[in-house]
Amino acid sequence: MDGTLIVYDKERDDATFVPEEKPPPINHSRGSDKDHRPLLVNKSVNSRNQKSNPVASWKLSNHRINDFAFSPDSRHLAVVTEDGYLHIIDYLVEQLTDIYQSYYGAFLCVCWSPDGKYILTGGQDDLVSIWSLTERRLVARCPGHHSWISSVAFDPWRCDDRNYRFGSVGEDRRLLLWDFNAAMLHRPKALSVRQRGSISSHAPLLRNRTESQATTRFRSNSNLTTADNVDGEGMVEHTVESRTRTAELPPVMSKIIDDDPLSWLGFEEEYIITACATGHIRLWSRPQEATNPSQDDLHS
Repeated sequence: MDGTLIVYDKERDDATFVPEEKPPPINHSRGSDKDHRPLLVNKSVNSRNQKSNPVASWKLSNHRINDFAFSPDSRHLAVVTEDGYLHIIDYLVEQLTDIYQSYYGAFLCVCWSPDGKYILTGGQDDLVSIWSLTERRLVARCPGHHSWISSVAFDPWRCDDRNYRFGSVGEDRRLLLWDFNAAMLHRPKALSVRQRGSISSHAPLLRNRTESQATTRFRSNSNLTTADNVDGEGMVEHTVESRTRTAELPPVMSKIIDDDPLSWLGFEEEYIITACATGHIRLWSRPQEATNPSQDDLHS
């Protein structure tokens, strides 16, 4: 509840924890001058005292941590907090590399794409946001929910090296499914607006970019603007991106599936799994790959 993140090893015994050094106070409240200090390490993963838990202890914020997720290669850690920030941490060197702000309100959930290139967040702004790790920027916002988003997840059985499928659930009792690829996320804003006529419409999968072009763009940091704050250690505090400058991605399916607010989402090879606030877990047969997107449906 105090913005501290603690790392445990399930193979080690627990012991009384005493911080290796007392951290200075953190002050980055929204609406005031923000002082995003580097990651405050109470205990390092490289500490000599690794015989017992915790393995590491870090202070990120004075606000509650709502969710966190390790990247597939375990190199980076994405953490979202109640004050509306996404923190990207280089786990191996214990360094905070990027801080992003929500459009408004708290971030409530976060996850990584199977290849570790993209990060999804959802929260109180009713938007799913797609962030690029290597480009270090917001690449798209995904409207479609009518209330807070409680869980986001990639579908690893519908993702490859170019195309991605993910889903989201929220307090509006809706399950939304989304498809995208790298080419779609870099298209002009005007093209994105044209796709918003129907929440059931399929967004086109553009395949006219070569892999070498995509790799070059992913490695470029030219999207950092003068409004972004880069500290002496390479940490970037990113400003909120205007909705008029950001691509918007429509869902390929939107459906109310429960009588109660939804709290969790997961994908298996044959099923989609959801949980609601009253504790019910439901398994859904996957939507059929119909030629007409409006025919996509779920069956419990």
